[in-house]
Amino acid sequence: MGKLIERLHEIGQGTSAGFGFMSSARAQARAPRPAAILVAVGTGDSTAAEAAVKNGADGILLTAWRPGTDVSKIVATAGSGGAIWGVEYDGEGEDATGVLHAALDAGAAFAVVGPATPASVLFEDVEKLDLVVTVDPPTTELERVLLRAENLLPAQAALIRAHLASAGLAKLTVSSFARLKLLFEALRFPALVTLADVPSPTYVRMLVRMGADALVLPGAGASGEKLGPQVAALRAELEKTPARSDERESVAIGGLMQVGGQSPAPSKPEPEPEKE
Repeated sequence: MGKLIERLHEIGQGTSAGFGFMSSARAQARAPRPAAILVAVGTGDSTAAEAAVKNGADGILLTAWRPGTDVSKIVATAGSGGAIWGVEYDGEGEDATGVLHAALDAGAAFAVVGPATPASVLFEDVEKLDLVVTVDPPTTELERVLLRAENLLPAQAALIRAHLASAGLAKLTVSSFARLKLLFEALRFPALVTLADVPSPTYVRMLVRMGADALVLPGAGASGEKLGPQVAALRAELEKTPARSDERESVAIGGLMQVGGQSPAPSKPEPEPEKE
């Protein structure tokens, strides 16, 4: 288990600890949250990343990353705030040999790979780095059927590129909600879902009920003065949002890895006592 999955588990258990020798000093008792907060920024958005971490972001996702990119400022920012960070790599048509090793050597906790990334990255033997596959919401019935093939990938989490906006969530019908929830249920991975903006309290609960284990806010090019309060408000709302106790447990929170739609194995009946 890498640091991304570990952090999701900690959040669900109500802990907020750093990593390394300073973890005990940073550990604080906090109410459990049903979802983590990640902020997607560019490799040069160190100011935005700093504002996000200071206001409670659990992790930073560096977009358009390539091996050899200078990420020293991001690493320092994440480390000072006890946050994790990862990279997004979508090298279509590129030689992806050694990409995951390069991300791990740079200090990344996870790596997001796009659907057009060479499949060779799936088979790099890289421990302590969580691999996250990208999933686009299906638009046809055939795509919905083929979605289950994503479960065959040797990954630890999935990034659902939904780019959900508050305006769209406000117009979401019961039927549309059911289709989106089916997407989350069909995946055996913890689900990270991208947002277009900061949702209102009503829609935060909706996203949790939908099955999101982490909410990914857009932060590329944003000012720290604007992004910081957004992250703080979202975190405060998540701390008031109950977990999905009446539905299947999240893989990140419960630790149970079960393919959506698959019923648990029935328990064996107790043997009858022998008659005298």
